[in-house]
Amino acid sequence: MKKYNKIISTLIIILIITIIGCKKDFLILTNPNELTPDQFWKTESDVDMAITSLYAMVQMPEWGEQWDFNEHFNLCQEARTDMIQWQMWEPLQSISEFLYTPSQYMERNHWKWCYRMIFTANQILENVEKMEDLNAEKKLVYEAEAKFVRGHAYFLLLKNFGNVILVTETAKTPDDFYKPQVPAAQIWTQIENDFTDAKTSLPPSWETKWLGRATKGAAASYLGKAYLFQEKWAQAEAEFKAVTTMGYELEQDYWSLFTGLNEFNKESVFEVNFSAIQEGGRLESLATAEQYSEYNSNWVSEWGKQLFLKDTTTTGGFSKRFYGSVLWDDPGCDVYYWNGLNYNDFCTENNLPTDRMFLKKYVVYRPDWPDVTKADNNYYVIRYSDVLLMLAEALNEQGKTNEAIPYVNEVRDRAESVPLGSMTQEELRDHIRHVERPLEFICEATRFDDLTRWYGFGKEGGLKALYISHDRNAASNFVDSQSELWPIPQAELDANPNLEQNEGYQ
Repeated sequence: MKKYNKIISTLIIILIITIIGCKKDFLILTNPNELTPDQFWKTESDVDMAITSLYAMVQMPEWGEQWDFNEHFNLCQEARTDMIQWQMWEPLQSISEFLYTPSQYMERNHWKWCYRMIFTANQILENVEKMEDLNAEKKLVYEAEAKFVRGHAYFLLLKNFGNVILVTETAKTPDDFYKPQVPAAQIWTQIENDFTDAKTSLPPSWETKWLGRATKGAAASYLGKAYLFQEKWAQAEAEFKAVTTMGYELEQDYWSLFTGLNEFNKESVFEVNFSAIQEGGRLESLATAEQYSEYNSNWVSEWGKQLFLKDTTTTGGFSKRFYGSVLWDDPGCDVYYWNGLNYNDFCTENNLPTDRMFLKKYVVYRPDWPDVTKADNNYYVIRYSDVLLMLAEALNEQGKTNEAIPYVNEVRDRAESVPLGSMTQEELRDHIRHVERPLEFICEATRFDDLTRWYGFGKEGGLKALYISHDRNAASNFVDSQSELWPIPQAELDANPNLEQNEGYQ
């Protein structure tokens, strides 16, 4: 009987609450443990927190581990180049062999990560605009930062997936979650607009506590890069030349760029900020070098090795770029994971071939560092040397070869490599493509992008033919006009009936 009385009492209470709720908003409660949009977006401090979240998205926090950015941004890009040989776990090994599938998690997470950046940027743009009490000048800067990150995200999506979904505002209706792809030209226009707007309002620099936020130089450099990828040579030239007047310089100690001890230096145009702090449940660290080096699962390809062995000074020694990028059987080479051994003894102890060239960039070369897999090194998205070499390329493609050569030599002079003499347009083009850029940016996630824009989709005989000529492993698996792009993730196709798979992956 007590059981039934309890049930009846409960039903009566529910009925009373329902009646009261019909007359008043009795059941419309605010969760005291969660912020709502109406409670947030009130003060400048709120926007600062949102901006911090925006840059946190750029770190690619998929798992909250040190492997996030490393695997989903760096390794999966480098895996497709002709500069590195791979013996890696799945799906990286399949990606390195051009055996993509719509179910590979790195591709899926890369897609999700980019749209998280876009969503966060769109939130900031929509809400900052409505904040009447926010200083107008600061409002423009906040909006410029959001547009910079959105442009960055769309650049990554476009080059990795091709035609993607264009989202410039947060979803208001259910249909907004199921948009179709748009042509690549429309995405390029959005990227150009975002970087142009960002360049207009971003400051040239930030005070120390805000280092890592986008600047005018970063936006101009990225805009020039977008023009370069579309072969808009004159527009790219104009942007890059503007950047050369903004106070950037090359760091003369090449190796210092990657040690974690020279961050936000005069060569840094835009870098992703990392630390080894583990407070708050997240690990903001970078583990790039360890997966290249300590695990001995990646090394310089034979084609790349020969490039480095020829990167010499006027006296015949190896360049500073050589010693800052790779490890070889040379008295000037050593790194923490050799544990005091010389090159040959290290190879013997680890059952490795004695003709293997190892990778050095981003290694935490500090003996007292507690855990080398949790590095505090920042990661460059654009360095000033990249601006100089892109400027040289834009000039050369317009027939201004003599004007272009000094910019290449500026990069070579820093490395103490033998300077270039007189060259034809074709000779300089070949040098930029197959000597200067691969040497300068190994392990910086630029090489596959370069190869795709130069040879992808059937240009100049296609990328497969180039891979074969460079004796690239798994070159036979590459399919021209298909393997340049990843397939759209299957989870996205299942969720959105308006999405179409990339050609070749049907």
